Amino acid sequence: MIDQYVAQLRREVRGPLLPRRGMLRELRDGLLDAADAHRAAGASDPEAQRLAVEEFGPVEVVAADLRTELAAVAARYLAGLVVVLGSVQFALATYTWTTAAAAQGWPEPAPWYGMLSRAVDLSSFAFMALAAVAVLALGRGARLLPTRRVVRVMAVVTLVDVVLHVVSGALLSAFAPASMAVWDGPELVAMSLLSVGSTLWISWLAVSCLRLTSRRAQDGVHDAAHLAPGLLLRG
Repeated sequence: MIDQYVAQLRREVRGPLLPRRGMLRELRDGLLDAADAHRAAGASDPEAQRLAVEEFGPVEVVAADLRTELAAVAARYLAGLVVVLGSVQFALATYTWTTAAAAQGWPEPAPWYGMLSRAVDLSSFAFMALAAVAVLALGRGARLLPTRRVVRVMAVVTLVDVVLHVVSGALLSAFAPASMAVWDGPELVAMSLLSVGSTLWISWLAVSCLRLTSRRAQDGVHDAAHLAPGLLLRG
């Protein structure tokens, strides 16, 4: 009966492979421990398994809890990625447009260009701070704030930030103080590859978080089976 219960949960809840597999394994271990306790109290094996399953609750309720936890894992992963990649991008961009540009004799940018660059930097810091707060809200703060709402806010803000940074990045590149064609060094290539790769990765994860917390997903109609295994680590 325990195997049937876990198999039904596996059908009801799909998503990030590693955290999903770990949750189901822990749940099955808990069921087996509960059944062992009932057997030690004198129940037969079928009766012990039935009592253990009843204690854990209906599949629909447990599946809803697992979906919520999977959404939290995905959002924590997204937030952590935002902080790490954002820090690396900021450090590389700062070095490129200050140290490397000065070494190559690039002229000082126009005042509006500097203001836009500083605004982009400030928005990046604010976004990374929000991501750090989201990690806390999805951890210890989960009792205070609804997980689904936190996940969706994080995902929406991520997508808005991506759009703003793509637009501002295009403007900064188009009106750079000197032609990109005369740049000497690997900095621009590295910065461009990191920017494009992180933008695509973060955007995909944000959309995945929205789909994990959609009303259809909460009802078990769509449960984020599109998430590629291995891209999300256990939370």
